[in-house]
Amino acid sequence: GGKRVTEEIQRRYGLSMEEAGQAKRQGGLPEDYETEILEPFREALVQQIQRSLQFFFSSSQYNYVDQLVLAGGVAAMTGLRREVEDKLGLPTTVANPFANMAIGSGVNAVALASDAPAMLIATGLALRGFE
Repeated sequence: GGKRVTEEIQRRYGLSMEEAGQAKRQGGLPEDYETEILEPFREALVQQIQRSLQFFFSSSQYNYVDQLVLAGGVAAMTGLRREVEDKLGLPTTVANPFANMAIGSGVNAVALASDAPAMLIATGLALRGFE
């Protein structure tokens, strides 16, 4: 997912892996970043999701899903949710394991919301420890 985008940024713009990752998160990339890297990546990801759904439908008793939930760090990518929803015609949301949790006053809510899809497994494991 997101590692492929970072690698492409690194390759195309001659940055180190660390610089590419930071530029991806904080912005400041050249104007062609959207059209040359992000759009093709989003399109390929939508195709992968579509193939996964086709495989799921062909190998199970189900032929419909109510909605898609995108998870992982790349799920927060600008425009991805809308593109998946538009191209696949399915209601699509971005996973947020913190949606129904109280957030402490010392937590940066904007950063947490941005990172939430990448923290799904860690949050689940942490909650499991309290059961």
